[in-house]
This record gives sequence, C-alpha cells and structure tokens, in this order.
Amino acid sequence: MHQFTFDNPLPPTRGIHPAFKDRFSGWHLGMGLPETLLGIIGGLHTLGKEDRACADTACAMAYWGMQAHPLTPGMAAWLCQFADSGLNAPAPFMDMCRYLAAVPPLDDSDRESMETWYALVRQDDRSLILRFLMVTLGHPVKGLAWLNHCWQDMIHLGQPEIGKAALDMVAWGPAALLRQRMQAEWALHSLEPAGAIEHVEALNPDLWGMWRAYAGAELLLRMGRQGEAKGALAGLWKAIPWHVNLTLKLHDLFQPTPSGTDADTADVAILAYSWNKADLLADTLRSLAESDIGNAQIFTLDNGSTDHTPEVLKEAQQRYGSERFHIETLPVNVGAPAARNWLLALPGVKACRWAAFLDDDIVLPKNWLRHLLGTAGKYPNAGAIGCRITAATPPYGLQSADYNLFPTPPKPTEPGQLPNRVLVFDNCAGSPDTGMFTYERPCLSVSGCCHLINMEAVDKAGGFDLRYTPSQFDDLDRDLRSALSGMPAVYAGGLAIRHIQHSSLAKSQTTRQIGHVMGNKYKLDTKYSDEELVRLGTENKAQLWADLQTKYDFLVDRLNSGA
Repeated sequence: MHQFTFDNPLPPTRGIHPAFKDRFSGWHLGMGLPETLLGIIGGLHTLGKEDRACADTACAMAYWGMQAHPLTPGMAAWLCQFADSGLNAPAPFMDMCRYLAAVPPLDDSDRESMETWYALVRQDDRSLILRFLMVTLGHPVKGLAWLNHCWQDMIHLGQPEIGKAALDMVAWGPAALLRQRMQAEWALHSLEPAGAIEHVEALNPDLWGMWRAYAGAELLLRMGRQGEAKGALAGLWKAIPWHVNLTLKLHDLFQPTPSGTDADTADVAILAYSWNKADLLADTLRSLAESDIGNAQIFTLDNGSTDHTPEVLKEAQQRYGSERFHIETLPVNVGAPAARNWLLALPGVKACRWAAFLDDDIVLPKNWLRHLLGTAGKYPNAGAIGCRITAATPPYGLQSADYNLFPTPPKPTEPGQLPNRVLVFDNCAGSPDTGMFTYERPCLSVSGCCHLINMEAVDKAGGFDLRYTPSQFDDLDRDLRSALSGMPAVYAGGLAIRHIQHSSLAKSQTTRQIGHVMGNKYKLDTKYSDEELVRLGTENKAQLWADLQTKYDFLVDRLNSGA
C-alpha cells in the first residue's frame, strides 16, 4: 500500500469564488501548462489588492506551481513574493526558491546554442546530445536555465538514459533539493508505473507533498488502483479546490461515464480516407480490427492514391466482408474537406446518427468507440465528440485536448497586419501527458484525428468547407458553425488516441506549406462576424463555467459527506 497523503501548509483558499468568475474570465479554461498558471497568478495577485480570497489563492497557486513546474522562469519569484502571506513552507524549500528566482534566464547570447540544441534533437544523435548537455548543464550560472530549456525535449526523445544522465551533469548548487524531485518526474515519464512509483514515494513529503500526491495518484491510476488514487487526489483537491483540471479529473473518477451499448454502435458509420499512406493506413485498419466496434459499419475512401492503398483496403474488406466494409475510390486527390463530405453524403452514412472519422495514421485502443458513444449518451445534443490525442510512442506527449475560445471580443486588425480574430486556447500541445487532461467537458472544438460527428449537426450547419482544401482549420471551422447552430462539441479526455504523425500545422516547413497554413488562417479569421465571435466566446465561457461549478459542487458534497 502506497501512501500519498498531503498535509496542507497553505493559507485557507476557496474553490469557485464569485470574483474568479466575474472578474477573471480566463480561469475556466484550465491551468495545465505553466505559462497559463503564471498568467493566472499575476491576475489574481492584482485582484488580491481588493479581495483577500484572490490573494490567498494566488499564494497557494504559486506554491502548487513551484511543486509542479519548479524550473519555469518566474515561478520561484512569485512564491518568494508570497513568502510572508501565511505560507507555512519549510525554510529549505524557500531557500531553494530564492536561489532559483535569481538564476538568469537564457537570452540572445544563448541563441546560437539554443538553435544547436534544436538541431541535435531533430537528428536524434545520442552522443552529440550528451556532449552538448555536459557543457550547458554544467554551467555554474545558467545550468538550471538550460535544464529547463532542454528538459521537455529530453522527455519526448523517448531515450530515458539521456534524461537520467542529464541530472548528473547539472550544477545544482543551493538547488540540490530539486534533484530528487526532477528524478521522480523523469521516472513518471520514462519508467513503467510500478518502477516510477518508488521514485515518487521516496520524495520528502514536507518538501514536495503536493506534487508527490498528484504524481503518485496518477501512477496508481495507471496501475489500475483507482480507490487509492481517488483518496490521494481527494486530499490534494481539498487543499487546492480552485484547480480546474484537478476538479474535472477527480469528478470523473467519482462519476465515470458508462460505455456505449451494442445498440449504440449500430447507429455509427466509421469513416476513413487516405492518400498515398498505404502502410500507415494498414496499421490503422489493423488496430481498428482489434478494437470493439460492435455493429458499426465502415466506409473508406481512396483519395486518388498511386501507391498500394487499393490492396490495403481490399485486404481489410475481406476481413469484414463487403456488406460491412465499403470502399469508395476517387481518380484524384480532392483534399480532406471534399473527401470527408463525399463520405458524409453516402446513403449508408446519412442513415446513421453518428459518423466516426478516423485519421489514417492512428492507433486505436480496444474501447475507443464505446467510450465516445458513452459520452454521446450524456450529451445527445453534441455536435462532435473528440478525445485526447497523443504521440504514438512512449512517453506519449500530448498533441491536443479540448479547444476553447478566449472570452474576449475580437480586436481590430492593425494596418499592415494579418487579422487574428479567432483566438483559440490550445491548452496542452507539446507537453508531456501528466494525466491533467483526462477529463470530460463541453468545449468549442476537438481534434479531427478521431471524433464522432453528429449527423444532425451536419444537417443544421453543413459539412466541411472546401475553401480549406487540402486541409488545416477545416475541423475547427465546422465545429464553430456547429456551435453557432446550438450543437457545441464535447471533449472525452479519458480516451487517448495515439497519433503516428503530427498535425499538418506542425509538419509545415517549406515556404509553400507555411503560406498555405497562413492562407487558411486568414480565411478563418475573416469568415465570422464580430457578433458571431462574441456569441461563440460568451456561450463557450458559460458552458465551461456551468460545467465546472456543477462538478465542484458535487465534489464538495461528496467529500464533505465522507462518501
């Protein structure tokens, strides 16, 4: 039995305080990234001059930030600023914070070295990476700044020995307390849960109790020990009830969504289209065959491929039979929006309630469809239901979660500048998967990598806009129109889909590719009126706040009752 209790040293804080909602409109979006957390701390600090509850929460949030993101520039400085605000943190911990707050950040003088690091990561040359780290991490002044700069890339490399060796190269100085904490984080992302949990449990709870409780609970969840995990997370939540992601995650552990039934699957058309990615498509269809799709029909489209895609589709059809696995073939590539619309227009698809679109380069878990359908049963008016998208190989870095709008009216475009009017909050892309996005809630948009589309929403708002051909922003645009028609999206983050390749936006490297993306963003930014964007932002905010308040109230009642 592992113990991950947290003894609260924080000043008393409130959960969903009215001031947070009425005067701090970005709170509801979540705080999964350190940059977001820093922004919220700053806003609350300003409000705290008039409202003590905001000041106390800013202090507690800075303490959580130092526990969860100790290397992030600015985090230690905030906590030092709150040192006399009733925070009962151990003296060695605060000494470490004062040292970290004084570490100079990387600047223009380090630009060439930063570019060298990015080149080495792309080359994936272990020997050169280690030589670079030995020089930069051992720097007596900026070593910790370099560790912060390189750490996430080291985690994503999927070569655990590099991250472990890096910790031995750092000039820790007065921050020596941080070494064991970073080793536990390395273990969280690099080892199997049974091995990683020993590193987390070994942390001093007086120094790292908050992060220790969260990371330990997350590992227990990955080991299938939900009862122990819920207890640890409940104790942590009582100390930080303002944490949006933790509130949503804990609620769903107490109130899990049931799986879809066989009857639900009979009302689903699974759709996939592909162009010249035969081998990736074959792997995707293999994972589809190994998953539980119940009585769903499958419709595929060969989008003008010149490789062996036809053979891949024929082989899959033999597995399912031609009455269940349907193949459409086009003579040329018509682009993603048109390919999707072609499939949506098929009589067999139009007869279904839900269309499940799959990218041709994903790995599906066994329960993917029933998980999405279970969420659909709770949100019958959802225009689309999506899920968490991660990299396909360990440590499964995050690619996307739920997308929402910043609740601010669009600003006028400056002369000579491109418009930037559709301000979408991307709350996780590129970060490690710590489990903070395993929640379910309404949202504005979801990834098109694997999602259910409500055919009623297609009837009301239309299909995919051909102006975004060959791709990029067509999913987001359709979700915006669906939301305007009264059918917003829902995010089911408890489901993770592994994505072999990254988004077309991330893959854009040439001038032509970048120009195409910028062109499609221009189309998106000029398509919607100010009134439509204000309405989308207002309704999106109201849905997120109502969902958060309901789940917060549930946890208060549940945990106060001792159930």
